[in-house]
Amino acid sequence: MRRLLLFTLFYLGLLNNSIALTFNNDSTLTLFPRSRIFPVVFLDPLECQISGATYILARKGSGESMYNNVNFGFTKPIIKNQGERFSWEMNFGAATFTQFDLIRRNDGTYLAGLMNSDYKVSIDFSLSKDNNLLRLRLFHVSSHLGDDYMLRHNDTIPNDKSDNYEQADITYLRLKRDNYWFLGMGEIYTPFAFRERLSFQGGGLLNFLKSNPVNLFTSLNIKLLAQNDFSPDFRAAFGFSVNRKSESMVRIWMEYYSGKLPYSTLKYGRVNWLGLAMWINLF
Repeated sequence: MRRLLLFTLFYLGLLNNSIALTFNNDSTLTLFPRSRIFPVVFLDPLECQISGATYILARKGSGESMYNNVNFGFTKPIIKNQGERFSWEMNFGAATFTQFDLIRRNDGTYLAGLMNSDYKVSIDFSLSKDNNLLRLRLFHVSSHLGDDYMLRHNDTIPNDKSDNYEQADITYLRLKRDNYWFLGMGEIYTPFAFRERLSFQGGGLLNFLKSNPVNLFTSLNIKLLAQNDFSPDFRAAFGFSVNRKSESMVRIWMEYYSGKLPYSTLKYGRVNWLGLAMWINLF
């Protein structure tokens, strides 16, 4: 946690000493506002959001397989203060990340089954000054193998909770109209964690060829986890966004991923997947 504190102080310095500790008379305080200050980093595998994807997954020592991911969640602002000099908000988020596989049986038919479900609960505090945003976040993640997977693979060992953890992280994000880039770091603060504690994340979003209500975009997300010996998990997307009043409502994209599985207690080694994904803005 000492490293996280040092990075917090560093990022606060990036705001150029513009964060005041007193409220402006012209600031507006709102409970349960509709919009968020900090944009949705939809390419983050652990973002609390509604999305779904179908991939062709490949890994060493095994043939290609169908891999499907369905996420159902939200991040909802609880309180927001809008001011001339700076603004801040506090958000609550929750989500479940569920994965399914498609098995080819001996008679040539296919059977879909539940592999795993991860659960996340988070709370964050976001602060903005001009185009500079800072987010401090605490969250819990737990992972649970699906009954279908355990029955198919004769796995009767219960989840020992060794991959469940709590993490604190800080993220600096720079906006340029509706585009952004970001850098962040996190550290697991669970007292007796089995996982390695330190992690880094970065990426960005670029929208282009805008023709309301549709535009194209490309996005990138990179994670480096001590748990994976800082071998980068690389996720890239290219697709289109359907917008309403300059707000993205639906994103559909082609995606490539290379890295360790971002979900579950399964040890697949390094994997690659390619497929189609969709994100929906309902909250």
